[in-house]
Amino acid sequence: MSEENLKLTFPGGLVTKTKIGETTLITDYPEERGGNGISFNPWKVFLSAILTCQGVNLAKYCQAHNLDYSDIELELEAKVEDTRRDEFPEYDLKVTIPDNLPEDSIADMVQSFMDCPVVNHLTELKPIMKTYVNGELMGEKRR
Repeated sequence: MSEENLKLTFPGGLVTKTKIGETTLITDYPEERGGNGISFNPWKVFLSAILTCQGVNLAKYCQAHNLDYSDIELELEAKVEDTRRDEFPEYDLKVTIPDNLPEDSIADMVQSFMDCPVVNHLTELKPIMKTYVNGELMGEKRR
């Protein structure tokens, strides 16, 4: 397995274990949906990817401009009604910035963190997902 590939196994129930290099990500479903509730469900991991990608870009911008970002908070609100069929899912990113952050840096900071790879993948690119079973192409989804 290359460092870039993710590998998923099933330790039991609806728990998944994804190996990412030397790190492991565990997901599960809440009890009311048939899981054990021991970890985030996959939807929350997906939302976390959106939020953390923007957060990392915000931190990089602040570091490059010697700005203290320790009191900045980001919150992601999913406005999706039907996560399987909503054709135009909407998300609100709410940023709370302390008063001591210079006003003139806010617009550039926002521009920098809105250009994260995860958001671009969702909004700018047209990903293709192909599914192979034992090496044979079994399905494809396009955006």
